[in-house]
Amino acid sequence: QGSKQLLNNYPVYITSKQWDEAVNSSKKDGRRLLRYLIRFVFTTDELKYSCGLGKRKRSVQSGETGPERRPLDPVKVTCLREFIRMHCTSNPDWWMPSEEQINKVFSDAVGHARQGRAVGTFLHNGNSYYEGTDHPGTQDEVFNRGMQDGSGD
Repeated sequence: QGSKQLLNNYPVYITSKQWDEAVNSSKKDGRRLLRYLIRFVFTTDELKYSCGLGKRKRSVQSGETGPERRPLDPVKVTCLREFIRMHCTSNPDWWMPSEEQINKVFSDAVGHARQGRAVGTFLHNGNSYYEGTDHPGTQDEVFNRGMQDGSGD
């Protein structure tokens, strides 16, 4: 009912109204579009209780890993990644984010959900941090996939 399927082979839907909001607010930036879509596709709880993309090892030492921390639904994640690439490819005036930037948008969304803020609210404040270049040091987080996440007990 008025739902837009993002990609044919994925069961991921948003409403036409959400799509319009996302596109109109994204200013032709694939990262902004992804932020909106994450907010529409995942519930705050899904984000909050996940371990993001499951790539970071950090949480193992901090002792706060409960069994409830699961990576975000890989079907939705893959769908959003593919969708952003496809959208930016078919609309060349859109900014196409890199793999690292895409990962960062996901982990930011998780961090914001955990802090109890709506995922979308940070579009208006702290722009300088989110816009701009990749931050040094994210590189190895992307490649060290934390496979032993929470499996120690």
